[in-house]
Amino acid sequence: MAWYNFKKSNEDDRLDEELRAFHGKGEKFLTPAKVKKTSGEGAEDLQLIQGFGNIGLSSFNTFYQRYINKAFENELMRINEYRSMASMSEIADVIEDATNESTQEDETGETLKLNIKDAKLKENENIIGNIDDEFKKLFYEKLDINTKLWDIFRTYYIDGRVFYERIIDTAHPKEGILNLKKLPTESMDYFIDPITGNVLKYFQYLTDRPKRPNTLQEAEESKEIVVFDPNQISFINYGVYGNNKYEILGYLDKARIPYNQLKLLETSVIIYRIVRAPERFVFRIDTGAMPMDKAMKFVEKVKDKMTKKQSYDSTTGRLSQEPEVLSILENFYLPQSSDGRGSQIETVGGNSAGFTELDDLYYFARKLYRALKYPLSRVSAGQEKREADSLFGGSQVAEISRDEVKWARFLERQQKRICDSLLDTFLLHMEFKGLKEQYSLTRENIEITLNSPSHYKEQTDQAFLATEFDNYNALADREEISKSFAMHRYLHWDMDTIKENVAGFRKDKELGLVKAEDKGY
Repeated sequence: MAWYNFKKSNEDDRLDEELRAFHGKGEKFLTPAKVKKTSGEGAEDLQLIQGFGNIGLSSFNTFYQRYINKAFENELMRINEYRSMASMSEIADVIEDATNESTQEDETGETLKLNIKDAKLKENENIIGNIDDEFKKLFYEKLDINTKLWDIFRTYYIDGRVFYERIIDTAHPKEGILNLKKLPTESMDYFIDPITGNVLKYFQYLTDRPKRPNTLQEAEESKEIVVFDPNQISFINYGVYGNNKYEILGYLDKARIPYNQLKLLETSVIIYRIVRAPERFVFRIDTGAMPMDKAMKFVEKVKDKMTKKQSYDSTTGRLSQEPEVLSILENFYLPQSSDGRGSQIETVGGNSAGFTELDDLYYFARKLYRALKYPLSRVSAGQEKREADSLFGGSQVAEISRDEVKWARFLERQQKRICDSLLDTFLLHMEFKGLKEQYSLTRENIEITLNSPSHYKEQTDQAFLATEFDNYNALADREEISKSFAMHRYLHWDMDTIKENVAGFRKDKELGLVKAEDKGY
């Protein structure tokens, strides 16, 4: 389902006719008596219990669907829900970290890199130089990709989709793509080929509350809709769908239930604890042996006297009674029987320590972070009542927590989706320039990559390399083991690498980096 429901087609009408043809069939086999006989034990009685059965379950389901896991009539409602979630401080911090780590710059200030995978292309330095020049001109000079990427990723993580229009000069198409124009996510929609699953056309609504067109022709004829060719739009989505490809479940979708649970619990806890926080007095008024009715009147008289104060008006010279600034009306006034002589004043309530007992909130906060795939080791262990996960790499500098590795791999998958779309943009640009066919560029022989969001790979590789050299050094000087075998077995060098290493020693001698007598090569 997209933003607005499709009108029923003729095929739906035929399907309804087929369904109606089954109406009444099988009733002679499933009579009410047989249905009751085959019901589960206690099922009929459960329906009659107040608070259970139809009444209780329907009430719970209504509450759950309205406040916890509500359904969306269209994609616009889904996007608005995601944006509301993104305003929560915890989720906003996670999105901020995800965006920052996905768009890291290297030491040269670049975020994107072009890699040539084809061996034949690598042999021609002139071609590689031309392709690299076009890549830098497009993304860094024309598009200012370092600035755009941050916005692309943030919108992607919140809305679950991003739409960009590829701008060209139709009068001079050989200049290639000139800019990328971000289109409001809530205004975009598309038609999909039901057979191939590819997008036939994108279109943009120009009104706030549009009606979704039933056909592509209707969209093209509407004055309130702008239709785009598929190549005009760069469309990136999270890749998880609902019942069909019009229902896009974004990054925040799995966090909707814990988010709503946490929000409701925080609200209820605040209301409950604020109401219970004030301390109240209990006044036990000595009424002696008065009858109950007189005792209550006497207590009301004392209450009225204590809750009002007299003030003198210097202008009129009169005494007036006003309620106390601090309301004592919430206090309790109880008559004291003659069994316990004398009035007493006690205190009731006032649970100020309740604000320190937040284990239930921490539980749902952890569920929220896990749904967002965020490393819990980054959350304050003292605040969240939790220690960090186990570490990779032992106790050395290279150690890194397991949930950090999972987080980094998750971000790398999202980077891959963005890079695939940017590669399509680059190939289209090269096609306009007439260079795509000239250099035989395809998605298979070139790729675009982003800087890694984490250095966990380098850290773990360094730890493994250190272990390999420790093993080699322990055996290399033993007479029964040759150095070449130890290099091959424990350093995992092939014969070409070993020969290259030997040649390196000779080169060191030629350059005077080592003394001739130091090495016998």
